[in-house]
Amino acid sequence: MKRIGIFANPTLEGIGDVIDSFAALVASKGSTVLLLDELRTVCGKQAGVFCSKSELECQADLLLAMGGDGNLLRAARLVQATGTPILGVNLGRLGFLAEVDPDELEESLERLLDGAYEVEERMALTARVGDQTAFALNEVVIERTVTARQIQVKTWISEGLVSSFFGNGLIVSTPTGSTSYNLSAGGPVIHPALDALIVTPICPHTISLKPTVVPSDQSVTVQTFAAPSDIMLTADGQTVCSLKSGDRVEIMRAETPVRLINLKGLSFYELLRRKLNWSLDRREQEG
Repeated sequence: MKRIGIFANPTLEGIGDVIDSFAALVASKGSTVLLLDELRTVCGKQAGVFCSKSELECQADLLLAMGGDGNLLRAARLVQATGTPILGVNLGRLGFLAEVDPDELEESLERLLDGAYEVEERMALTARVGDQTAFALNEVVIERTVTARQIQVKTWISEGLVSSFFGNGLIVSTPTGSTSYNLSAGGPVIHPALDALIVTPICPHTISLKPTVVPSDQSVTVQTFAAPSDIMLTADGQTVCSLKSGDRVEIMRAETPVRLINLKGLSFYELLRRKLNWSLDRREQEG
């Protein structure tokens, strides 16, 4: 492994110092750091080789996404075509996907160069509306934009009409994204090794409609009805477009998975205990 790419937000406080320090470590091992051109303003001139997004996508042997989970999701979109493996470095808050902390970078580099890690393939989504497409590792969301109004949502799964309801919208999530917006909306947690789509209504105006888990080889089509400019389509939190009343969005498994590096060998269940405090027992703390 000779070329390690870095994907980071240049406005993140202290990011230049973190990258400069890591780049010096990489150079001492005889490898090269590839940096986005937009990082020139915060990194030293000797930090690495600056390049465009397309060059970073094609030339990096692996990609370090430095920031929070949002930054890792943006990195996944960047390398969706090449399948470059991604390691998340957590400079944010929860960091459910970004597993390595900055003070672990030196040890992490040794393991990366030695090949002492696992690569996990994670299912992603493609959403289509008209001539627009979007890619998402976590979720695609069709949601209202005006707080005081509900929208009507119709959902088909593999051509069969499943539901029609009034509410705030709908989430279609991957297993990886099941611990994100889907979880907040009352959807189930799904192991990321499973091939499935999670269809979760957002605040439906009926108590009978519940989240549904379907096979990943089935597509989900969503049609919404509301006043103009009241509906928005987002992918991993990024706005794709506003939807017109009656527009149909087709959501399906993406052709290529996202490849995430598991450096510590942590199981999904251990991550749940650590990140979501599933093992927290307040009686033990009080004792």
